[in-house]
Amino acid sequence: MSASLLLIELKQFLEHVFEHVGVGDESESLKIHIGWLPQTKAPSPGSGPAKQPDSDFPYLIIRALDGVEEEDNGKVTIRMLVGVQAKEENGYVEILSLIEKTKQALLKTGIIGGKFEIERPVKWKLFEEQPYPEWVGEILTTWTVPAILREVVFD
Repeated sequence: MSASLLLIELKQFLEHVFEHVGVGDESESLKIHIGWLPQTKAPSPGSGPAKQPDSDFPYLIIRALDGVEEEDNGKVTIRMLVGVQAKEENGYVEILSLIEKTKQALLKTGIIGGKFEIERPVKWKLFEEQPYPEWVGEILTTWTVPAILREVVFD
């Protein structure tokens, strides 16, 4: 339960952070998703071609990777995949800027939703191979989450 709530809180927090921030060549709004990019849907028969967005970029995908429950609290590892589209040579700088803005917002706040605390270090990386004009990277974070307490039933 804690991991799913953390994902929801992170999405809401990051939507607020990037509400008025343009990303990429076109200064588009960042699309934030939990898990994966939305699936494209086939059109219903007789309705013509499917209307799809021109691109899923720019995006930030939030995924829970793993977790552990300890006596005092739990830990959840979150991977954030980020992507921008930039045809100019500034694509490298655009993706770094998106990673940096995300990282700074999370570290400055420290606690999300009043109960999920980010731990240091926060790791990030760019992939060696980039599918030009698309640039992708990732941010890896660990969060302390509230412990699940045993319920004692007295007869």
